[in-house]
Amino acid sequence: MKGDILLQNVQVRGFVPATAGKNAKEDKKKIRNAVETKLGKNIGNVRERCKGKPLSVNVVFYLQKDTAHAKKDLDSLSNVLLDVLSEEMSSKESEPGLNIINDDSVIYRIVFEKKIVNSSEEEGLTFSIYEWAYS
Repeated sequence: MKGDILLQNVQVRGFVPATAGKNAKEDKKKIRNAVETKLGKNIGNVRERCKGKPLSVNVVFYLQKDTAHAKKDLDSLSNVLLDVLSEEMSSKESEPGLNIINDDSVIYRIVFEKKIVNSSEEEGLTFSIYEWAYS
C-alpha cells in the first residue's frame, strides 16, 4: 500500500536506459543530474524524508520498439537507477550517488514496467518513490 509521496514523476528522456558496460556510467550521470535539477535545494529534504523509512519505488522504462535494447530485462534495467539513488553509484570509481536510498533493505516494494515508444527521443525512464505503508 502506498503511503506519502516522497519523490514523484522524475523523468529522464532522450537516452537508452543502459544495463551495464560503457554507457551505464554516462546514463547514471544523466539520471543523477536530472534528479538534482528537479529537486534543486529540496534534495536534502527528500533525503531526510526517505531516511530509514520503508519505501516503495515505481519505475517505467521507455524503450524504442524494434530495437535490441527493447528486449532488455527489467532486473538489469533497474540496477542503474538503484545505483544512482544510493550513496555511491560505483564503488570502483567512487562516483557519488544521490544518497536518497542508502540501504536497499528499506525497499519493500518495487514496480517495474516497460513501455515501448516510437522514437529515441522518447526513450528513458520515469520514477516515483513512496513511503511504504503496511496494511
